[in-house]
Amino acid sequence: MSNSCRKCLDHIPTRYVLALWMFLGMVNVYILRNNISVTIVAMVNSTGEVADRYDDECTDGNTTVELVDQKGEFFWSSSLQGILLGAYYYGYALTQIIGGWMEKRIGGRLMFGTSVFLASLFTIFNPPAAYLDFWVLFTLRFLTGFVQGVVFPVHHGMWGKWAPPLERSELMSFSCSGTNIGSVLASALSGIIADTLGWQYVFYITGCFGVAWVICWVLIIHNTPDTHPRITEKEKIYIKSSIGPSSDESDKRTPWKCIFRSAPLWGLLIGHFCSNWGNYTLLTSLPIYIDQVLGFDLSTTGFIAALPNLGIWAFTILSGWFADLLRRHKILSTIAVRRMFSMYLPGIFLVAAGFIGCNEALAISLIVISASFSGCSVSGFKVNHVEIAPRFGGILFGITNTVASIPGFVSPYVVGVLTEDESPALLNQDKTLQPLYHGEISHINSVVLATLRTEEQDWAKEEDKILVTSDANKNVDDKGIDNTEDIELVEKVN
Repeated sequence: MSNSCRKCLDHIPTRYVLALWMFLGMVNVYILRNNISVTIVAMVNSTGEVADRYDDECTDGNTTVELVDQKGEFFWSSSLQGILLGAYYYGYALTQIIGGWMEKRIGGRLMFGTSVFLASLFTIFNPPAAYLDFWVLFTLRFLTGFVQGVVFPVHHGMWGKWAPPLERSELMSFSCSGTNIGSVLASALSGIIADTLGWQYVFYITGCFGVAWVICWVLIIHNTPDTHPRITEKEKIYIKSSIGPSSDESDKRTPWKCIFRSAPLWGLLIGHFCSNWGNYTLLTSLPIYIDQVLGFDLSTTGFIAALPNLGIWAFTILSGWFADLLRRHKILSTIAVRRMFSMYLPGIFLVAAGFIGCNEALAISLIVISASFSGCSVSGFKVNHVEIAPRFGGILFGITNTVASIPGFVSPYVVGVLTEDESPALLNQDKTLQPLYHGEISHINSVVLATLRTEEQDWAKEEDKILVTSDANKNVDDKGIDNTEDIELVEKVN
């Protein structure tokens, strides 16, 4: 790295540099995850297939039949395409817990970098794999999900060492928001590249971008404040004093029994599952709703389907900033903030979208608003893994995200079951949104986390920290006394 770059980085707090490169890493992760969703349309030969446009209460009553003319190279049936699109998630669900455990053992820098590097290589080899055999490509997609399953547990594990308590919402929300930008870019870039250069270059280009990010990540990022060569002593003292002894990695033991007996963990697990159920159901049903109920063409459908991700991105960042502002100025206690940013509003707006008739603009607006508010979940409960156990935040997130990956398989199946007895000609808004209502029942239930806690749990502390913790300070968040020492440190640093 040049001296000018090093001098520039020396003037930026290292935790902000980490947040930026985490954000860009998440962008790459989601581009590599979602690039095949659009590219597969250009890969598959569907010339001569019938695409039906049926009448319903929101069309002019005319039924038309169109012939699709897509001269791709592969003759894969719809069921095979579904299997290929799901290959990533089969692998993704297998490495969540081990990702959090390995981050604690060998550090997040190596884990995150290796994950994106291997996923990028697998992506670059997707075109030759497709020409070899369908199942070779399936295997590469499975392996891509397998190596990327560690990403979120590693993300949470690293922030357990780097994020001061009163900056957790802001830092983690910003870095997580890269997932939404990655989803938008994956859809937009894949279509443009496939049309101009050919579908093969979608995988070549996105894979090379991932490798370039890894090189920068390895040169710039370090595991902990103690091992960072460019961090100022002032920032190091602030981070370590704010987080406390939990940032010490000398003890590699993991209290598995205590973790699985922890009521707050089970509350987070239920909330994470329900939140993902609502999100996956929305994403599965939205294209059908836009196409068959609102009657938009394919290109417009793709554009509209990207709007929820943009809304989620904006609300994730804004809610993170606002949550820490409320806590820093002692306007609300931490536990009140976490409850406030939970999941009531997404359900309210999405259910309302089913009762507005054929007003396309209002229907789309309500759906986008619903999705946008779901971005607040990062500041609601998804940072809580790090709050209750900074030393084991990655492991906790791995546990809850393993269960939260199940809707990725089950939700599309449930949507199919709910609509399989209805021919497309009979679909109307209420019937199309029925799966969304079903998803939002779970979405609303995720806010009812009776076990929610924001103070660090005793089993997550080191023994010497437990001994010096007075009874008066054990439940400071629940009493509304919000980390006075941390506030004073923020004021000194800033």
